[in-house]
Amino acid sequence: MLRGWRGVMGTTAVTGIALAGFLAGWGDAPAAQHQPGGLRVHNGWLCHGDDLVWGWIQHNGWWRPGQRPNLCRRSVGDPEGDVRPNRTEDLDQLTDNMLRYGYPGFEHNYGLWFDRRRDAHDTGPRESADVAPPFLEQPWARSQEGRAADGLPRYDLTRFNDWYFGRLEEFASLCDRKGTVLFHCYYMQHALLETQAHYVDFPWRPGNCVQDTGMPDQNPAANAFYDISDPTRRDLHRLYIRRCLRSLGQYRNVVHQVSQEYTGGREFVEFWLDTLMEWQRETGQHILVSLGAPKDVTDAILADPTREPAIDVLDLRCWHINRAGELVAIPGGQEIPGRYIASGSQQSQDSSPQWIYRKTRVYRDAYPDKAIMDAVGQSREQTWASFMAGGSMVVAGQIEYPGQIDPPEYVQPAGVEEILPTYRFIRERLSRELPGMAPADIVLSDADSVWCLAHPDGTLLAYTLLGEPIRLTVPGGDAPLTARWLDPRTGELLEAGEAEPGSTVEASPPGDGDWALWLSPRG
Repeated sequence: MLRGWRGVMGTTAVTGIALAGFLAGWGDAPAAQHQPGGLRVHNGWLCHGDDLVWGWIQHNGWWRPGQRPNLCRRSVGDPEGDVRPNRTEDLDQLTDNMLRYGYPGFEHNYGLWFDRRRDAHDTGPRESADVAPPFLEQPWARSQEGRAADGLPRYDLTRFNDWYFGRLEEFASLCDRKGTVLFHCYYMQHALLETQAHYVDFPWRPGNCVQDTGMPDQNPAANAFYDISDPTRRDLHRLYIRRCLRSLGQYRNVVHQVSQEYTGGREFVEFWLDTLMEWQRETGQHILVSLGAPKDVTDAILADPTREPAIDVLDLRCWHINRAGELVAIPGGQEIPGRYIASGSQQSQDSSPQWIYRKTRVYRDAYPDKAIMDAVGQSREQTWASFMAGGSMVVAGQIEYPGQIDPPEYVQPAGVEEILPTYRFIRERLSRELPGMAPADIVLSDADSVWCLAHPDGTLLAYTLLGEPIRLTVPGGDAPLTARWLDPRTGELLEAGEAEPGSTVEASPPGDGDWALWLSPRG
């Protein structure tokens, strides 16, 4: 425990460690190092400059001292070291690890609560300020008034935590330079639903802040939080959104998202979008915006001619098709916790790769200028299904290190071996070709489990989910094509002969299970 909380700029001492400026800035973020071009959407793919950015997106940890990284976790007094994986992250080493091991995207939202005492999921107010690190810093700053439910001074929702935003700026700067991507969720809906333990320390809850937010004392609180007809909440939301833009709007490799697990209604997403659009008009800067919401909300906004052009990325997590072929899509605004319909948890369990392909393909064909992201769990076959339908990246959940242990150094996370051979193949062989490729209906064999991506220059990538023969018509071109089999389990490439433009190719994979056939112009 850390004892003796002493106000907004106070010092807390523990075992000789002084914590000055506990709430305010922890030093300035480094200057942005922008790469020419930066992140953009080209032909429905996320690209950094001319190279495809593809792979898994890691979602951050919401609570606990470790197990999963959080960009704004601050470790203090850890005998094994404060700056290490799953404590205070070394952001430079973390981004290197992301590039090395196939998860170049990081999805961030603020944590469920500030200090570890709430890890027990109890709901009572704290009688002391004896906080337990590591801390999940919140975006809002504390005042010097009153006592919040966590025993610390109440938040002032008009002031912001410079350390929190400095960390995001540092990470975004590294993403700009290296080609990784920050998917920034402005809000954390998980705090507003499901159990009172999630909500008790939430900064906007009555008694936790100096403002009269009009929020309920008990959850569910999502609809009240999203109700921008209340002028106080509307102004506080707008102030916070613009504070996020002040820090992150200058960086190119940031994708802006409304919330983790958003299941709210249309009006709040429209308000959030309008605030982003207003800021872009004022500053002349362009940001990448992702639309992630229930299907009815998503479809309504895509049908809006004033807001649809502001969307760069479509996040399809809020609905899926189950193995019986039934659409599972709850309406927005029903205050249903997102874990039951979003984040890939239900889709990965209830949906097949074939249905993931079909769902993705519908939106890829309808909106070819927008990148598609989804969440499918840590499954190679489901990841390939999304990819072959034109899906740009997939959220693989909260990626952990082996044994759920926090290692002293950055190592290969658990589960990435499922996708790492494919990730390395794409980076080394197809990162410049794939941005020009798109799903193509040239497969003559069973289209329900054999899919193809094609480039105008003749490059093809076909995938057989069940190990069935691949039979397809090779588009016309100028040069013969070299054919090679890719084993997605190992990354091994096996020669498969040649194909002439305009010919029909039929090839049986060299082994059981899923395989990919790569055809590229010779020479």
